[in-house]
Amino acid sequence: MQFEKRENAKIRLEDAIEFIESSKDNLKFNRFKASIDHSITACIAANDAFTIQHLEKIASMSHYEAIDLHKEACNKFKEDRTSILRKLLNERHRMTYRPVKATKEISEDNLKDALIFINWIKEHL
Repeated sequence: MQFEKRENAKIRLEDAIEFIESSKDNLKFNRFKASIDHSITACIAANDAFTIQHLEKIASMSHYEAIDLHKEACNKFKEDRTSILRKLLNERHRMTYRPVKATKEISEDNLKDALIFINWIKEHL
């Protein structure tokens, strides 16, 4: 993990919004794997915004580190979204690095989870 200036949280939230909109577009045009990838990338960006805002830290390349930082940033709240983040990060590994066929249903499920995650992050920034 590394230090990140708090004002950069806004940039990462904007990235999240751009990726989630791209995910929706990809789903509409039956580009399911791209939709899944962009849904999850949106969550990574949103989580970065969250951890930057609350901890002035950002995860390195490690998804485990991103999850740990999410938990740490959530200490001031009564809840977290670790389970959704973990599920989506595992899904990214499965869909991006393994020979798995993406389907409309999987893409829709990932988009739904990503929207829940991002909306929660927005409420807690």
